[in-house]
Amino acid sequence: MIYRYHRSRRELSRSPARRREPSGRGGRRIFRFPRGIRWPAPSSRATKGLLYILTPAVALMLAAWSVNTVMQAMTHSRFFELQEIRTRGLERLDEADVLERLRPASGEALFDLDLVSLQGTLLAEPWIKEVNLRREYPNRLSVQVIERYPVAVLAGRPVEAIVDETGAVIEAWPNGGEIPGSWSSLPLIHGIEAASLRDRDPAAVKRFSSAMAILRAAPAAAGQGLDLDVGRRDDLRVQRHGVWIRFGSEPFDEKWERFLSVESEITRRHEGVQEVDLRFSEQVIVR
Repeated sequence: MIYRYHRSRRELSRSPARRREPSGRGGRRIFRFPRGIRWPAPSSRATKGLLYILTPAVALMLAAWSVNTVMQAMTHSRFFELQEIRTRGLERLDEADVLERLRPASGEALFDLDLVSLQGTLLAEPWIKEVNLRREYPNRLSVQVIERYPVAVLAGRPVEAIVDETGAVIEAWPNGGEIPGSWSSLPLIHGIEAASLRDRDPAAVKRFSSAMAILRAAPAAAGQGLDLDVGRRDDLRVQRHGVWIRFGSEPFDEKWERFLSVESEITRRHEGVQEVDLRFSEQVIVR
């Protein structure tokens, strides 16, 4: 005999496997939250998608608002006001002059400093070639300066000027005035006007490049106090100890070697020598 056992409907309804979640109006499922909070689940995919989009957006907006609030508080805090400017690399420039150019930034919050504008203000000084600005929190600005190095004097009219290796005009004074003592030993370059070089006139730039090529090729034995005439690009001349050396065109290093090989003889006959012509290959013509 086989016995079959059946559970009553009441027991089945109480069984954990058949238990249903409470339903809201319309038969929708109800989610249970801590502390008895009940919220109806979204009834459509569109509603779910909207929640998925809005939730991160709201979180992002709250985060941005928090960051902005913190930044505003830090910006208006005296703790971050610019209190010190530290300069490095100054040799010829007076530190007080550099600090005077940066004076408008004093007292501003370090976050608010317009470093590009401050850099432009410093580069307006002819002696400054490059400048690097760096914030050092909480209240200091570091200023690294690279100054221009004068290499020659332009003996032009109506002004004379000192220039660096790039042709940038550093200082100028009326022609005929005495060259400042610290620049008196620099080479003199004739045939280039400071205004043309400042305006980057192509002809002036080419003549200046030729002058720099001659000076770079000159060996240490050539000494200082050279006068260069680059008024005619195909006939470049250098005056040394009262004697004009005609280089013509490149290569200049080989021509310097030829000149130095006969310089002792030229010095011995100095009274009768006015010009040394190096324009012709492997020849030194003395006049």
